Amino acid sequence: MTTTEQPQHFPCPQCGAELNWDPSSRTLSCDFCGYQQAVGADERPEDFARPAIKERDLFAFLQESQAQKAHGYGVETKSVKCEKCGATVSVDPKVTSTECPFCGSNLVLEQAPDEALIRPESLIPFQVDRETAVRRYREWLGKGWFHPGDLKKRAGQSRIYGVYLPFWTFDAHASSDWRAEAGYYYYETETYWATEDGKQVQKTRQVRRTRWEPAWGRHEQFYDDVLIYATQSVEPKLLERIYPFDTSKLVPYDPRYLSGWQAEQYQIGLEEGWKLAEKRIKDKERDACAKQVPGDTYRNLQVSTRLSKVTFKHVLLPVWIASYPYKGKVYRYLVNGQTGKIYGEKPISWIRVAIAVVVVLIILAIVVYFLTRGGGGGSMGWLLLGAV
Repeated sequence: MTTTEQPQHFPCPQCGAELNWDPSSRTLSCDFCGYQQAVGADERPEDFARPAIKERDLFAFLQESQAQKAHGYGVETKSVKCEKCGATVSVDPKVTSTECPFCGSNLVLEQAPDEALIRPESLIPFQVDRETAVRRYREWLGKGWFHPGDLKKRAGQSRIYGVYLPFWTFDAHASSDWRAEAGYYYYETETYWATEDGKQVQKTRQVRRTRWEPAWGRHEQFYDDVLIYATQSVEPKLLERIYPFDTSKLVPYDPRYLSGWQAEQYQIGLEEGWKLAEKRIKDKERDACAKQVPGDTYRNLQVSTRLSKVTFKHVLLPVWIASYPYKGKVYRYLVNGQTGKIYGEKPISWIRVAIAVVVVLIILAIVVYFLTRGGGGGSMGWLLLGAV
């Protein structure tokens, strides 16, 4: 039977209101009286015993009984699940209605928190505050001529959410043995016949050949913090555009960092996450072994990789997310909550694209006209061409 620790509350010692994590001051802050409280490494040692971030043995952990695992977030939350995209997000228990941060839908249903949820081992606290995220979002919406003119007005009404997204990190030592055929280029002179002025003429040319020789070797490498997303609510190709996250800045998990913020429950479990990490590591090992093959090229590369000392962490990483619908399609905008790196999707105005193409064609036609006239007109043509 699984057990969950009693959720913690963080009342303000001055006015009794709830304290929330504030990225701008990097403290727990009270929105009502302005009180601030340090968290984690910024606290005095006598106030807070800072645990070390542990790397857990993957296979031993998977064999442990459920009762031995830490569950939940350790802070009172309410779970809501979006009927449209399937994301499950933990929100403040006082929230009575909300939008899904991933698709903007209002179709969210309250459900009991998942007590089997593996507690995060560490996280990167939000360092980009809401004001900065909103400003960059609006600036980004206004950039670009090939987008609809009403985009900023319509999409600017969408809310932007700060969400801790779930990830797994894996460490492993890889040892690979490889065999291949190494190819060495050499050239031979080849004689051939060609037709010149109606006559057959004998000529020579250099032809590249390849000499193949057996080759073998070994490659070893330690892989640290291989990052695997545990969310299915954001497409990997979008999420990876705001990488990297500096995992050397991870801090031990503390539920106070989640106070006032949303956190998504992982949708990709530990075992599935390890399969993705294992494939990524073995692909990297194959690439590394391929670079060790001597010669100019290779073929029939065979790699046997053994992984040992496999450990993992469940981590939460900060991302600002805005989802806005435009003509029946949902577009997303992301901000790396640690570095501020942004990436987003925008609809294209094909009318504006067509106008731009027509303008370019007209300018090119004018340039060609003046160039074909020659003389002074030619000079004018070159001036126009330079302007283009």
